[in-house]
Amino acid sequence: MRPLKLTLSAFGPYAGQMELDFETLGTGGLYLITGDTGAGKTTIFDAISFALFGEASGGNRESGMLRSKYADITTPTEVTLCFRYAGKEFTVTRNPEYQRPKLRGEGMMDQKANATLTLPDGKVITKYKEVNTAIRDILGLDREQFSQVAMIAQGDFLKLLLADTKDRQKIFRSIFHTRLYEVLQDRLSKQANAVKYQWEDAANSIRQYMEGISRSETSAHAEKARLAASGSLPVEEVLELLEALIEEDRLAGEDAETRLQETDRALEALVEQITQAENHRKLQIQLETALRKEAEAQETLLTLQQNRDAQQETLPRQEQLEKEITAIDLILPEYTRLAQLQKSAAVADAQKKKAAAAIDTATESKGKLTDEIAALKEERKTLEDIGAEKEKLLHRKQELSDRKKQAEDLVTDISAYEKQLKAWNASQQRYLEASKRSSELLAAYDAKNRAFLDEQAGIIAARLEAGQPCPVCGSTHHPAPAVMASNAPTEAEVKKARKDHDQAAKETETLSDAAGREKGKVTGMEQALLKQMKTLLDTEDLSQAVSLAKQATAQYDAEILTVQKQLTKIQQDQKRRDTLDAAIPQKEKLLAEADDTLNNGREQLASATASMESLAQQITELSGKLPFPTQADAAGHRTQLQKEALRLQADREKAEKDYLVCKDSLTALSASAQQLRRQLTDSPQPDPEGLNQEKAVLTTRRSGILQQQKAIHTRLTGNDRCLKNIRAKSAELSELEARQQWMRALSDTANGSVKGKDRIMLETYIQTTYFDRILARANVRLLKMTGGQYELKRRKTADNHRSFSGLELDVVDHYNGTDRSVKTLSGGESFKASLALALGLSDEVQMSTGIQLDTLFVDEGFGSLDPESLNQAYNTLASLTEGNRLVGIISHVAELKERIDRQILVTKEKSGGSKAVISL
Repeated sequence: MRPLKLTLSAFGPYAGQMELDFETLGTGGLYLITGDTGAGKTTIFDAISFALFGEASGGNRESGMLRSKYADITTPTEVTLCFRYAGKEFTVTRNPEYQRPKLRGEGMMDQKANATLTLPDGKVITKYKEVNTAIRDILGLDREQFSQVAMIAQGDFLKLLLADTKDRQKIFRSIFHTRLYEVLQDRLSKQANAVKYQWEDAANSIRQYMEGISRSETSAHAEKARLAASGSLPVEEVLELLEALIEEDRLAGEDAETRLQETDRALEALVEQITQAENHRKLQIQLETALRKEAEAQETLLTLQQNRDAQQETLPRQEQLEKEITAIDLILPEYTRLAQLQKSAAVADAQKKKAAAAIDTATESKGKLTDEIAALKEERKTLEDIGAEKEKLLHRKQELSDRKKQAEDLVTDISAYEKQLKAWNASQQRYLEASKRSSELLAAYDAKNRAFLDEQAGIIAARLEAGQPCPVCGSTHHPAPAVMASNAPTEAEVKKARKDHDQAAKETETLSDAAGREKGKVTGMEQALLKQMKTLLDTEDLSQAVSLAKQATAQYDAEILTVQKQLTKIQQDQKRRDTLDAAIPQKEKLLAEADDTLNNGREQLASATASMESLAQQITELSGKLPFPTQADAAGHRTQLQKEALRLQADREKAEKDYLVCKDSLTALSASAQQLRRQLTDSPQPDPEGLNQEKAVLTTRRSGILQQQKAIHTRLTGNDRCLKNIRAKSAELSELEARQQWMRALSDTANGSVKGKDRIMLETYIQTTYFDRILARANVRLLKMTGGQYELKRRKTADNHRSFSGLELDVVDHYNGTDRSVKTLSGGESFKASLALALGLSDEVQMSTGIQLDTLFVDEGFGSLDPESLNQAYNTLASLTEGNRLVGIISHVAELKERIDRQILVTKEKSGGSKAVISL
């Protein structure tokens, strides 16, 4: 991936729109992003990352924080990146979620996050999630992977170097797609646990089946059955016991069945006799009931015959009623015509009243509208010139806001200057303390060195022997040999003193350089402040600047408030003017409509009056001809006549029907009584009480036998089921036990849980192959950057068997031949090791996955390196540019500014915000 053009709008510290043409930097080599602290150097990397993935390059910057605080509220926040991948050009545009002015009306609204991606063929992808998916498909990386192999963000540099096995697993899993091995490990573990649970379930089932063994209280096997239920018998003996219990209950069941059959035969004969006796008793009751009903029916029939004769005498009255109904039917249509005439008269009267009311309303409305239109036009004349006055006030408000912002920035800059001044004083104090300690250590070293040299004669004298030549003068006589002092320093102590002084001197030099840099910052900030104070406050007195700036801010706030109140009043006047412009034409239209309404009302009043007079005459003539006042009265009288006629007819029909039904019922009752007499003559008369007593004895006996059979059947069914289940579960238990052993061994191996061995999981083992290749590539650069001293090495054995291992990292120190943890490296050494490891990972990802990364971004502290290490790191990064690779570095180190010509310079603007330009 190679960026071609980056366009920012209201993004981070960049208030307006800014464009960076990366093609002017060339297709290979190094370029530097440098400039003021806090001006927005890292924001350039953030913008590229945000355009691609919707997230900033660093994990501590959320997309919702990317709206520029310096931008005008109408300026949209968005990033557009044109980039090339695999020879094809793509353009992606994104905006974060932020607040913007409403398009209509006043106030603010949420602007939702959005993205568009233009493909090489011109096709445009618009939805946010679809753009994210398409970018991942094109580059083959997500934001997290991109930050590991292409854009190494500030604060993330040491993560891969200092990560433990667990953290590296997550990093390599997403980059090298090894999750399928993790899935396999998890599946093996779950399957092994499932077999274990199955084995436990089978064992529990056998125990439950044993607890369910049943036997009779008189069984010969009762004691063994109790032991089996408590789980005290082996499975083989339990199976033999169940077979014996089943055979015992089978024989008992056959005996109970024989006794039950004998009892049933005796009951059947007895029930037949009881049934005959019960039938004779029922026939007697039925005959008595039939004779009683026959007598009652004869009395009822006589009464119904008398009622039928009486109803026949109402027939002449019914005929008279039907004649009167016919006469009313002939005059009913005339009532309908009368109702229509009355309805038309009511409508005409309503129209007349409505027309009169409309005339009154229109006359009154016309007068009111004429007065209102005149008043509105007079008010409109007073609001003609408010537009020009509003523009003047807006210009004044912006001018006051700019001056207030400058005063607030001055207070902020003074605070920063005071902090920097304290930092310089602290740095200078540390330098003075280190210089003093260095002088003390130098004096100590000189004293020990002189004492050591002074004692060399004593050391030689201690070795002289009588008759042997002196190694200094050659004499064999030694009349006065020198004597060693008791507190003489050793050579090792002298060397240690020298080493202590050299280390202190180096530290003093470092602190001196740091104090000098802090002093330079203080001087630069002081000059800038004095210039701002002169321009804004007309003073160069720092002690008064903050107070004067705050006074000016308060004054600007008061003036802005006054202007805002005036603007609010003008906005209200503008709204009123717009209201009047809309209201006057509407009122004039209503006035014209009132004239039309008045003319129409007069016409309708005349028409309704003539219609009412004609209808009144017709109604009077027709009303005199009709016998009933209204159609409802005529219809009501007809209904009464109709009801009476229908009642008379219904009463005659009911009397006839009731007589015939009762006559038929009497005939049937007489025949039934005769039939029951004949049946009683032919039926025997047994003793019911004696038969029922004998039946109760047999029924009790039968219930006891059935209860015995039920208990035997329950035991047989339960024990037979236990026998079958225990046999089946016993075989299943043996099979599961064997399966559990090899499944657990396989799961423990894949998940690194084998006791007594290093805890290396299958996924980790696969990842070690990639890690070893990464380290091989990283060490080529690390050896070069450290002058052959350090080399990274994967730890092959774990510190203990409790933690997962396989991806731990050590460093080999070739100067002393030792292996140690990478966490023991100093700051500068860690930076070089991290850089080498990150570059090795980038190379391996490209080689293993085919992903093309034509550009590398580095945002990390080169300031922690000494001059030699900085030169080595520079040479390493320069070597990456072979093959048309472009490497971007964010740094303010002066030596890099001198060595790298192609630069993006980022500076703060006095008016607020920042700007960035490309310098070649």
